[in-house]
Amino acid sequence: MKHLLMLIAALTLLASVASAEIVSVEMIGSVEWNQVNQGIFADVNSGDAFYAGFTLDSTVWEDSPNGYGIRAYPIDVASFELTIGSVGPIYLVNPQPNGETTYFHIRNDDPGVDGLLISNQLEWDYNLPKLDVPGGIDPYFTLIWSIGYTEETFSSLDILDAVGTYDFTGLTSFYCGIKDAFADPIGLIPEMTIISYPSVPVEEASFGSVKALYR
Repeated sequence: MKHLLMLIAALTLLASVASAEIVSVEMIGSVEWNQVNQGIFADVNSGDAFYAGFTLDSTVWEDSPNGYGIRAYPIDVASFELTIGSVGPIYLVNPQPNGETTYFHIRNDDPGVDGLLISNQLEWDYNLPKLDVPGGIDPYFTLIWSIGYTEETFSSLDILDAVGTYDFTGLTSFYCGIKDAFADPIGLIPEMTIISYPSVPVEEASFGSVKALYR
């Protein structure tokens, strides 16, 4: 019986791995301003290119506990990589402090707007992913990437339905940057968010002429 249970467990694990559908997310933009004057971010200049990429499993998610049009997909923290200007690669603190989970969110009719954001909360962006760079106020700098679109942008909360490139088309609002506690020392302009499936490893990512800026 023991061997049978072990076999069942192994087969269940293999089935789980086989059913995983790994999606790549790439966030591309430019620096609008930088007020950091010490540490590695002091080398970042206005106009510098910004790139962040990571992967997630499209079969693993949590929906809004309050019934909002939001679905949160846990990010593979180990896959995260960020480059800004000549600075990088920068990674997320792994694991995130206090057992937090970093999510990539799809918003669909929430209500009347669609959007994309990253957060360490299921619904909101007030607890942000911690970058592995010491902050001047908080222990770590954090990343915010929160973009709003018209409600026709997404057809569902399924990230596979959202595969594509999102730029300024249908853009209604954005709040993107690198934060230090309550301060916004680095502002970012989001130029593209690319959702790819099958996944595209960061080291093999290719997005036209922009690739040379990050690799």
